[in-house]
Amino acid sequence: MSQALPPKIAELPSGKDAPETPIESIPGIVNNMIEPMIVFKIQDIVFGLPRSQVMQSGFFRGMLESPHLGDSKEGTLEKPITFDERTGITPEDMKYFCSVLDIRAFQQPPKLAPAQWASAYRLAKMWEFEQLRDYIFKFLDKSVKDPFERIEFADMLGVETWIIPALAEICRRDKTLTVEEGTRLGFTRLLQVCKQRERGRSQYEISDYETWLGKSEE
Repeated sequence: MSQALPPKIAELPSGKDAPETPIESIPGIVNNMIEPMIVFKIQDIVFGLPRSQVMQSGFFRGMLESPHLGDSKEGTLEKPITFDERTGITPEDMKYFCSVLDIRAFQQPPKLAPAQWASAYRLAKMWEFEQLRDYIFKFLDKSVKDPFERIEFADMLGVETWIIPALAEICRRDKTLTVEEGTRLGFTRLLQVCKQRERGRSQYEISDYETWLGKSEE
């Protein structure tokens, strides 16, 4: 079992090693649990999550409660909810998501790198775990400081509110842009930044650049 997963979240064997017994009777994994599990298969790895937690998701709640979707075996070892390579979801993404899913208010959050927080946020947003998404976002926001990284994560996760403040920070800094940084910005944003930097960086505040950049986006 993965050390990164909290006690109530089980990572189960799959493929030829997958157990044929019902999930409720697998020794040492869910015997002590008082609620049923929903089983997911992420590529070749099978995960079991408590049903009460899964049902906090608007996406999965609609899937499991709808009489027109799936069947009574949906989310079992026999018929796990499957996300293959085409979905872009990896077992590692699921592990980071699981490491946050069972956190309580009085517990310390897991120590994740920005990219790992981003993986957890992406799944929480995709699967409509609204409270969990907002919880993860607080830590993601604190962990990503570099303006270039904030722009890249904003594009990847759809966090549009990060983009203009990050561009404004780049406009305001004294250090000259490098070729690598220009490539990371992309042609259109690089032009925007260069245009605003010509105004004279020492004379203006970041809020001024945010205003000008916001107008150029309209």
